[in-house]
Amino acid sequence: MGSTRQSRVKIRVVAATNKNLPQAVRQGRFRDDLFFRLGVVTIAVPTLNQRREDILLLARHFLVEFAEKFGKTFTGIAPEAEWALLNHHWEGNVRELKNLLERGILLSSGPVLTLAGLGLKAEANEMAAEPSTAALPPLPFGGLDLGAFQTNFERHYIQEALNRAGGNESKAAALLHLNHHTFRYRRKKVLPDA
Repeated sequence: MGSTRQSRVKIRVVAATNKNLPQAVRQGRFRDDLFFRLGVVTIAVPTLNQRREDILLLARHFLVEFAEKFGKTFTGIAPEAEWALLNHHWEGNVRELKNLLERGILLSSGPVLTLAGLGLKAEANEMAAEPSTAALPPLPFGGLDLGAFQTNFERHYIQEALNRAGGNESKAAALLHLNHHTFRYRRKKVLPDA
């Protein structure tokens, strides 16, 4: 651009869209020659609603990122807020989740990001009416090692309860509605080094 001499360049174009381009080509709303030039390698990424197992992982990542960015101390996300995140319909996919966490961290004081801090009050009302299985991720296409999933699930919540209780086993047991003996048995089973 703007030169009098030709220059050879080698470029690669990476393009992303949330539109159905093959359908747009058929309807004449997207140029077929451009579609075929861009479509050398196509990667279809499932929506956030189709991979709900990623929601809390991403939310916790954004919690750490924005707490650091805004110089705030957050230790986690409240259980009712996690439930609302899992059951929210994510039209804006990861970008919507990221923006929601950024606003929540920016406007909240912590140390735990609450449902009110996220601004997802409507989901809180649904929480009482919905069975607890509604918050579980769908079965992956390739199946699932149920034993490993159960162990990881139990390990995660036992560790979360211990963190929230400051390492106090009695308080952690109470958070999980377990008696102290049962809690210690399960903790030793899934967290033998703790």
